[in-house]
Amino acid sequence: MKIDLDNQLFQSALPVLSTIESHGYEAYFVGGCVRDTLLELPIHDIDIASSATPDEIEAMFKHTFEVGKEHGTIVVLHNDVPYEVTTFRTEGAYSDFRRPDEVQFVRNLEEDTLRRDFTINALAFDHYGNLYDYHQGLPDLKAKLIRAVGTAQERFNEDALRMIRAIRFASQLGFTIEAKTFTSLQELAPLIENVSIERIRIEISKFFQGEFFHLNGDLLPESGLPPYIKAFSKIDVKAGIAGLKHHLKPLIENELTREESFVWALFLHSAGINEKSTIKRLLSSWTHSNQLIRDVQDTIQLLLATDANQLNSWLVYQFPDYIVKQMIDYLGAHQNEKRTELLKLYEQLPIYHRKELQLDGRRIMQVLNMEKGGPIVGKLLLEVEKLVVMGQLENDEQLLLNYVKQAYQSTN
Repeated sequence: MKIDLDNQLFQSALPVLSTIESHGYEAYFVGGCVRDTLLELPIHDIDIASSATPDEIEAMFKHTFEVGKEHGTIVVLHNDVPYEVTTFRTEGAYSDFRRPDEVQFVRNLEEDTLRRDFTINALAFDHYGNLYDYHQGLPDLKAKLIRAVGTAQERFNEDALRMIRAIRFASQLGFTIEAKTFTSLQELAPLIENVSIERIRIEISKFFQGEFFHLNGDLLPESGLPPYIKAFSKIDVKAGIAGLKHHLKPLIENELTREESFVWALFLHSAGINEKSTIKRLLSSWTHSNQLIRDVQDTIQLLLATDANQLNSWLVYQFPDYIVKQMIDYLGAHQNEKRTELLKLYEQLPIYHRKELQLDGRRIMQVLNMEKGGPIVGKLLLEVEKLVVMGQLENDEQLLLNYVKQAYQSTN
């Protein structure tokens, strides 16, 4: 089978393959870029496998840097674009269920594919677009099947994260996990305890955001993995997944964006977790960033206020624009009448940020003849900001100053 490599990402990377081949070595496009091209999906990253060793790769390119040389990977910079080039290899035992204790470089592509996780990821293109498939990956693609290369137990024992990756691919691609592969996954679920929470979090987020999550979301609780993931211990995963499927289905069907913070917010809300402190504690255990944690808290608070009919201009103003717009899209997809109310409140806000206010703390100090600021300055600024947002005071500097003077005098 031959494919036209007309995608610009392939075209830009072809000189790297040509350089390697000009030195007498083999080089191939491998992994997700091959799989997604065959599925006619967008590709985002280019990975290259070669018979050349890391030292040989470094010798033939001017600009390289190491990211895992001991495991065979060198990054080649070509036209300022980084390409990971990994040497064909076989692997030893995985005593930590994550990385091989040792690798042995080989010169044969077929040997290299034996270490890949799933057949659909063990495919390769040469620079002519010829397909190399040693494990029936193409038939599995056509059958929409996720099947381990060789024996699933061996692959999962090598890297336990592959169990999470299996359900993530099912969510992203809408594929079925082959029966023996899924049975092995369930049997070996305890091995996930050996994987860092950072690696698990990345896969779970992609799982939540998958285009087919509403169809394959139940694979997570069915897998038996959650009880062995400590960060899930305080969460009703089954309830969270059921609610998230309901929340996301219309968003997926309407091809609306589903940001990482948004899907985590809906997951926690569905599991009955709405308290800010609890959200922070749980998401911190997942090693989420402080920014994502704040976004999740805001999303849930806005959702609760919407459900409780507590929306008003001041409340809407206090949330970041992207949180409000995301909620508007969400409500619209669910044909919720609250969308109209929220959209109207948002669009009619006199200002969207404090920096738009025609007054600041320094100006207040000047007009009140204050040499040093204090709590009163912040209090007055907040008061006029709220009045402007609520439409009770026009955003005009002189009007705001008059109000500040009167309010200050009344307190003294």
